[in-house]
Amino acid sequence: MNWDLSFAPRRLGPSRGRGGLAGLTYPVFLVVIALGVGFRRGGDMGDLAASFLSALLFLVACPTAWVFAFDFIEVTRFTVIGVGVLTSFPLWYALSAALAERADFWGEWLRWYVTACLIWTVLTILLMAVIAQVA
Repeated sequence: MNWDLSFAPRRLGPSRGRGGLAGLTYPVFLVVIALGVGFRRGGDMGDLAASFLSALLFLVACPTAWVFAFDFIEVTRFTVIGVGVLTSFPLWYALSAALAERADFWGEWLRWYVTACLIWTVLTILLMAVIAQVA
């Protein structure tokens, strides 16, 4: 009879892959909200404010989209969104996977992840405010 008993401590926390995938929820949520604002629609001042906030949310979720802010690069909206997502989501995945590797349980990972997301969001908004004051 083989019972296969082991008294080695088991890791109950998130695995690197699952933590990385779970970490994509915040940027995906922000991108969905940002893209929820209607394109190619006439609107009033409320739509202008919604468009500005959606662009800000997109830059929080996809920080590599700043590359297309240079005047000499002529791109379409699809290119900015596509390349921003393709280059930013691996960064979010890597951050979440690193947090999952260090966390002993999911609650600890969630606390670290929410803290990292809040810090990133606040720093991005502060950077936008500084740029707005300078410009």
